Amino acid sequence: MRNKSFLKALFLFKIVYINNIYGGSILQINQLRYFIEVARTGSMNQAASNLFISQPNLSKAIANLEEEFKIKVFDRTNRGVKLTKEGKDFLTYATYIINQIDNLEKIYSDLSQENGFKLEVSSMKLYTLGIVLSEVYKKVNNKKVKISLKETHKEKIIEDVSTMKSEIGIIALSNMQERVFKGVLENRDLEFNPICKDKIYIYIGKNNPLYNNDVIKPEELNEFICVHLVEEPINALTYSVELDLLGFSHKDRAIYLNDKETITQFVLETNAYVIASGFNKIENVSGIRAIPLEDDSVHFTVGWIKRRKEELSDEAKLFLEILLENMRNM
Repeated sequence: MRNKSFLKALFLFKIVYINNIYGGSILQINQLRYFIEVARTGSMNQAASNLFISQPNLSKAIANLEEEFKIKVFDRTNRGVKLTKEGKDFLTYATYIINQIDNLEKIYSDLSQENGFKLEVSSMKLYTLGIVLSEVYKKVNNKKVKISLKETHKEKIIEDVSTMKSEIGIIALSNMQERVFKGVLENRDLEFNPICKDKIYIYIGKNNPLYNNDVIKPEELNEFICVHLVEEPINALTYSVELDLLGFSHKDRAIYLNDKETITQFVLETNAYVIASGFNKIENVSGIRAIPLEDDSVHFTVGWIKRRKEELSDEAKLFLEILLENMRNM
């Protein structure tokens, strides 16, 4: 069941469209855009300048919005404007509506391009993606081609698919994260389709004495510092629990970074280690090896997500077909 915030936003979304179609005066879409810009800048003057309208006209538009909904969205201060509690709630709904309107305009604009190939994917960093996209392109290079691939973290991938910015998303979940993200996906009306499972690997550089090992035991790492790639709040919450289950003594010997290039350089220069899946390789960097962890009680599942009630486009089906073939051959 969708939450109340979503239903309120959807109701408001319908109000916007019905009244624009039939010439009503309850709300103009531009009023929402004006309101969002004022909230973003915290200044009527700056927002008016950014929107290329006069400050009196902007103030009038905001006043009309407050009158129409019988709420106060801003408190006026000497330093500018500040959102009220009602204003913060309204900003959530207004942002959702404008995003959906922009998505609709984008979708129907793209549909007007006949015989075109359009694919939008959000994905974790996956070293095989370049090969997959090149093979997709070879099959469709006689058409108008528009391919968008965004490499990002799990929460952003889920958001992109949920808000129709991407048709599909590629993510890897540990068995601990699967339980956490199951609820997240259900709330967003998304489905997770597993592709394959992968071991946990320890990435280390030549400065680590375990560099030439064939496998690594968790207790062998306790004297070294662990570098965590933390790109999302949920990942940060589950990471600590998973390491406890694996037997790592990590709590007072850890570095948290959100940039993979910095992590790679740090591992190269020190005896630190990184925990990741085999599909998220950095070992192609000279001087770094991926060594499997001997304990297989925790693993990663790589899969793709989509909106639950929507059929995949032919473009997405082709992409997944090639992706699955490549991952089976790895």
